[in-house]
Amino acid sequence: MKKYFLGFISASILLSFISCGGKNTPAENELKFRIVKYEKQSGGCDSLREDNCAHIKIEFPQITEFENPTVKDKINKSIVELFSNDGSNSGEIDYETEMKIFIQDYEEFIKEFPDSYQSWFIERTGEVKLNKENIFSIDFMEYSFTGGAHPNTYVTFKNFNLNNGEEIKLDELIPKDKQQELTKIAEAEFRKLKELTSEADLGEAGYWFENKEFYLNNNFLITDSSLVFYYNNYEITAYAFGPTELEIPYIKIKSLLNEKSLITNFIN
Repeated sequence: MKKYFLGFISASILLSFISCGGKNTPAENELKFRIVKYEKQSGGCDSLREDNCAHIKIEFPQITEFENPTVKDKINKSIVELFSNDGSNSGEIDYETEMKIFIQDYEEFIKEFPDSYQSWFIERTGEVKLNKENIFSIDFMEYSFTGGAHPNTYVTFKNFNLNNGEEIKLDELIPKDKQQELTKIAEAEFRKLKELTSEADLGEAGYWFENKEFYLNNNFLITDSSLVFYYNNYEITAYAFGPTELEIPYIKIKSLLNEKSLITNFIN
C-alpha cells in the first residue's frame, strides 16, 4: 500500500474568499485569507456504488492580505510544504505530477485486479482554528484509502506567530522547567477523558506510553481557551481505540505560562 501526500491539483478548482471576522478589512492582529479547493476524480465517483473510482480533494487556507508581506509569504510557504510528499522545503511543488502519479497508480491497479471493485481517495484539508492576538492556528487533516484494512487519518496542528511568521513552539508558551508540572496536569485530564483512575496502569488499559508513563507530544493547537494535544491513530494505542484529542484549559495552567507568551492575552 502506498501513501500519497498531494498538494495543489490543477483540476476542478474553486477559490472561496473568506474575510476575517466577516469584515471588509482585517481586524487588528488578524489577516485575510481565502480557502482554496481542488478536486479531481477518475471513474464512477458520482455513482451510488462508487466502486472503481479514484477521488482527490484538497482544501487549504491561503493568506491573501497582511500588513507584513514577509510574514504572509513565510506562512503560505509553510502551508504549501505540508502538502509535499518528498519533504521539499522550497515552497514549490509539481502538483500536476503528484496528481498524475496517483491516478496512474490507481488505473494500473484496476487493470491488474479488475474484479477488486475498490475505490481510492485522498482528502487533505487545512482549517483555520484561530486568527487573532497575533496567532494563526491551522488544523491539517489527511483522510485517505489506497488499499488495506481501513482508511487512514492523520491530523497535524500548526500555530504561527504573526509577528515573525515562525511556528510557535511549546517552550515559548511554557518554560521547560515547568513542563513536568504541565505533564502532570495533562495526565489528570487524560485519565478523566479515558475514565481511568489515578492508580490505573496505562499499559494494562491499552496505551503504549514508553515505560507506561504518560507524556505529551508536540502536536498541539492553540485556541482562545485551551491547548489541545492530538494523538493520531496508532500513536499511543491500537487503531480500534481511535485518536485522542486532549484539551487543557488555560485556567488550569495559568501559573505555568510564560508571562511574555502570546496566549496570556486570552487570560488577562
